[in-house]
Order: sequence, then structure tokens, then C-alpha cells
Amino acid sequence: MTRVLELLKDDPRADRQSIRKLLLSLVLNNYLAVDLLQGWLQSHFSRALDRIANRVELDGTKLKYKTCGPAHTIVVEGRDLEYSVDYVPAIRLGAEQNVLAAEQLTYFRRANLSHWDAIPKPLKMATDQVSFRSSFYEAEKVMLRGENMNHCLDGIRLIKKFRDVKTNLSNLKSYYIKTLFLWKIRQEQPHYWLQPLTVILSDMFEELTECLLQGWLPFYWDPELNMLDLLTRDQVTEMYRCVKSFSAMLGGEVGYDSPRRTGGSPLVVLRAFSHKEERTPLRASQRLAKRKDIKRLQLR
Repeated sequence: MTRVLELLKDDPRADRQSIRKLLLSLVLNNYLAVDLLQGWLQSHFSRALDRIANRVELDGTKLKYKTCGPAHTIVVEGRDLEYSVDYVPAIRLGAEQNVLAAEQLTYFRRANLSHWDAIPKPLKMATDQVSFRSSFYEAEKVMLRGENMNHCLDGIRLIKKFRDVKTNLSNLKSYYIKTLFLWKIRQEQPHYWLQPLTVILSDMFEELTECLLQGWLPFYWDPELNMLDLLTRDQVTEMYRCVKSFSAMLGGEVGYDSPRRTGGSPLVVLRAFSHKEERTPLRASQRLAKRKDIKRLQLR
């Protein structure tokens, strides 16, 4: 932060001096400190919600604030719905400041971006509070939304759905699932994603099972960083047992080595990717609507 503070020091504009004063309060030994930055943000979130008594007056919707990792989360509770919104702070850096290896740099350049982000999320083994993790969200979006990539996005959504249905997969973070697909994009030719979605799901569950068995899921943009290091061995083993059983069931419908493999019947998939109340209509009048939901869940 030394260079930034020096540049601001000689700038007479009032807003620049206010920024410098703020940065000085967040700096530790010339480094931007994660705990000081997050504490400052947390105080502003709490103060803003206190001013409106944690509620939106329009319809009585209540708001709750919590933190999880680097994210500041607002939980919205209404009469008929509940959802949450994550705010993740980031420091934006110029593209020329990236430290990517040649292979990852190829995808970053292909996205034609002028920047990348640093997220205040220290490594588990870090003794200080000045470490940030690189984030290439925009580049990932380009990779995942390329031509003929609909089955890739659908696969991510369905594995997230599977995670949400299973009570012992709460530690399977959405970004772990996304990372699994990023590696698959790198490994496969584009036409791979034109296969039936059930086939892709069989492959991805097999990949996820192997990652959990080995306890190793490298961060796509820095392969030396194992993302599963944040979890205990027991947590990883619990997820492995759950995923392994379904992976065997899904691939075993025809067999992983069979050229006729379809990835499992729609009924098997439906039961694994939906809650009981989503599968069983409560009233006869609901059956038509439920059938529509089931049809959407059945895989092509």
C-alpha cells in the first residue's frame, strides 16, 4: 500500500484525502489488513440495517445480516419467501498485474478482460491477515457460457440441487462444484458438452467422487492451492460417502464402460435431485403443476 498512499498524499482533493485517511486506518505494516477491512465493512452493514430497524416498511419484510467467509450476507424474510444476497468485497487490479501460469493465462486473455479481483480471504495456514485470494469471476463466466455450453451450466445447477437435497453435503460449496466444471472444460473438447446431460452428470459425479476420495480439489487459477484444505478429513469423508453411493447408482444403470451408457433413468435422477414434497402432490388439484415441475427436472 506504500505506493498508493504516497500517490494520495500529494493529491489535494478532499475526496482523495478522505480515501487516504480511510486506508491508513486499514493498513498494517504497509499492507491492507483483511480483518480491519472486513471489520470496517461489517460496522457499516450493521449501522445501515440499524437505521431501518432491520425491516423494509413496504410489506414488513425483515432483513438479517451475517458474515460467512469473505461474504457479507443479507437474509431477506418475507411472508411467502426467503432468500439471501451475498456481498463479497474485492480489490480490482489491472490485467497486467496478474500472476497466472501460461495455461490459465490463455483463458484469461481469451475473455479479453482489463482487470481481475483480489478477495480478502486469507489462506487457512496463513499466520497474518494480509493475504488476498485471486478471483477471475468474469473469465470463468466466459468459459462457462461459451457456445453449446448449456449442458455445462445445467450440470452445475443440478449438482447444486443434489447438494441442497442431501443434509450431509452442506460443506460442498458452490465454488467447489464450479471449479470441478472449470477443470473439465480444460480437459475436454468443446463437442463433449453436446452429449446428453445424463452422461455429463455421470462423468461429473465420478470426478467429484474421485476428488473427495483423494481429498484434493485444486483451485483452477492456482493449481498448487487445494481448496479442500479448508475442511477436516471427516467432513470430506462424509461428503465422499454420500456422493459415491449416488455416483455408483447413476453410472450403474448401464455401466460406466458401456458404449450405450445413458447416465441413469429419469426416475433415479428425479428422486435424487428433489425433495419428497416436490415429488408427491399433496392434492389432486396440484398434480398438473407437479407434473410440469417433474418434466423440467427430468434430464434430456
